[in-house]
Amino acid sequence: MRKLSLFVGLTLFALAGSARAQDEAPAVAPAAESTPSAEAAPAPAAAAAPESKMQIGVAFLPMLMGKMGAGPSGDDTWSDLKLAYGVGLSFSYNVIAGLSVGIAPQALFAVKPKDGGGDAITEYDIMARIAYAYSVIPALAVYAEALPGYSILSLPDSLTMMGEKPDSPKGFVVGFGAGAAYDITDQFFANVGVGYQMAFQKTKTPGENEDYDMRTKFLRIAVGGGMKF
Repeated sequence: MRKLSLFVGLTLFALAGSARAQDEAPAVAPAAESTPSAEAAPAPAAAAAPESKMQIGVAFLPMLMGKMGAGPSGDDTWSDLKLAYGVGLSFSYNVIAGLSVGIAPQALFAVKPKDGGGDAITEYDIMARIAYAYSVIPALAVYAEALPGYSILSLPDSLTMMGEKPDSPKGFVVGFGAGAAYDITDQFFANVGVGYQMAFQKTKTPGENEDYDMRTKFLRIAVGGGMKF
C-alpha cells in the first residue's frame, strides 16, 4: 500500500509538470498570410509634341520663260520677257492633316521685253495659297499648291500711250506648283518648288477709254524656307 501510494504520487507529479510545461510554451504565431506583390505601374508614355498648325515662309523667285501679251483686248501680241526675279512671303494654317490654306503675296522685278528698251515693269501679286503636303519620310514632304489672286502692274513713267501714262493694269492671276519641303529642325524648314502662273491684267487707253491688255505668264521657281509654330 505504501508503495502504491508513492507510485500514484509520482505519476500525478509527472502529469502536473507536463501540463505546466505545455501551458508555459510560447504560442506559435500564425504564418503571415502572403499577399501577391503589387504589379509595377507602367511608366507614363512621354507626351507627344503638339503638331505645328501655322507656318511662315520667304522665297526667292526666279521667273523664267516670261511672256507678255499687249494690245487691244482680243488682239494681243505676245513678246518674250527677259529673266525676271522676285521675292514672296507666305503664311499658312493647317486646316486638317496635310491641307493648309493661307496667303502668299509676291513682288516681281525687272519685267521687260527681251527685244525692247525702256524701264522695267514691277508686278505685284496678292495671292491666296491652298496646298496639300504628303510626308515621304518624317523630315521630308512633297506638296502641290494652287495660288489664285489679284495682280497689279506698276508701270514706269517712261511707258506712255498717246502721250499719256495709262492707269496700272490690273486683273486676276492664278498659279500652280509642286515641290518639296525638308525639316532642318522641328521648327525650321527649307523648300524648293516649280510652277507656272498666268495673269490677265488690263487697263484703259488714255482718251479713248478702251480695254487694253498687258497680260503676263511665267515659269516660276521658288527657293526658300520658313518657320513652323
